[in-house]
Amino acid sequence: MELRVALFGSSAISVPVFESIRTRHKVVLAVVSEEPKVRHGRVMPNPVQEWAVSHGIRTLNGVCVNAEELGQQLAKERTDLLFLLSYGRILPQALLDVPGLGAINLHPSALPLYRGAAPIERQIMDGCRDSAVSIIRMSSHLDRGDLLAQVPFVIADTDYRVDVEASVVRVGASLALRVIDQLSDGTVTSLPQVGDGSYARKVAAEDELIDWSQSVARVYNLVRALAPIPGACTHHGPERIKILRAIPILQEPELPSSVESGVLALFNRNRVAVRCGDGWLELLQVQFPGKTPLPTAALLNGRRLIPGTTLQRNPVRETLDRETY
Repeated sequence: MELRVALFGSSAISVPVFESIRTRHKVVLAVVSEEPKVRHGRVMPNPVQEWAVSHGIRTLNGVCVNAEELGQQLAKERTDLLFLLSYGRILPQALLDVPGLGAINLHPSALPLYRGAAPIERQIMDGCRDSAVSIIRMSSHLDRGDLLAQVPFVIADTDYRVDVEASVVRVGASLALRVIDQLSDGTVTSLPQVGDGSYARKVAAEDELIDWSQSVARVYNLVRALAPIPGACTHHGPERIKILRAIPILQEPELPSSVESGVLALFNRNRVAVRCGDGWLELLQVQFPGKTPLPTAALLNGRRLIPGTTLQRNPVRETLDRETY
């Protein structure tokens, strides 16, 4: 049975899941929650908005339209179901109750673990190997609704955020269609979330800064979680550098064992590593401010990376001695 569905989401990860729903159901409205971004004097479209416009789907921005008006639009469109993925804002219960079949949310964690704004990033930062795609019946309380389905997947220790997002889409697209079918024919099973939950708070600017005194695993996990945007960052003097690709070094006799954390060393002629609290992390791809990402070999040739340099968490600001008059 074809349902009339309203889709709420703002990230690129939402688009392939929304597209799978569009192939089976009537999408009556797409709602994003992102302030318009301007680049070079041009307003950049949100990925969900761009997808919706390409299919002739009406779009609204929840930043500009209040919940009461959104509810009126859902009622006007005779919406059967509200489906949400990566929207970034809590919706009031009155809005969630408007569609005939209610509202459901696809969340990329094994709920009740990693409720909140950054579940994928926080799972990678924490070195999680086991995750899941969960679909819940939404309530006004953050990610606490009853579970309608949960399917596990594995996060490999070499997976970056884009790889985990691909796993979420692979599992989530078919799972979303299955749960929507079950809601439509009244066969869905609803279970309360069980166990102690955890909170995946939004990634702040402070979280992006690498502390080289931490373990290799922890620094590597930060790089994997934040690449390519916003990127795990370090400072070379006043310059803020993004580390976009890296790999732990298990054993390398050319690298010294008694240097300070953050020191940059050269090995095998054109490979670069940084000392962490318990070992070395090889840098594979680095981006300097205003430049394109480059492999470290190219940066060595251009003298942008110099062995013996110490990379730091915070910028080193040059100060001038001034005479006192």
